[in-house]
Amino acid sequence: MKEVTEQVMEQELQAGQIAMVFVHTPFCATCQLAERMLYILEEAEQEECFYRLNASFFPDFMEQQQISSVPALLLLQEGVVVEQIYAFESVTNMFHVLERWRQKQSISF
Repeated sequence: MKEVTEQVMEQELQAGQIAMVFVHTPFCATCQLAERMLYILEEAEQEECFYRLNASFFPDFMEQQQISSVPALLLLQEGVVVEQIYAFESVTNMFHVLERWRQKQSISF
């Protein structure tokens, strides 16, 4: 996962076409479990697929995009959240979510 910094936020996420962003906080146990699931998906694809955003460092983004809780997986298109996932459930479920996003948005890993 690629860590989101102010520079990444400005240069890649706000201006970029499509991005998948994992939103977490460091001491959230559920976030840690969800992150492991996403790492498994990245290992299967053999490349970094997701951005990793610490919600504590981006309160304005959280408010602007109306992110209600963590963990969350966001589909951003040109800096705007077009879809949000809060219930990760399982690696299999997340695989299906990502496949649906791929087909819908022509995302390639």
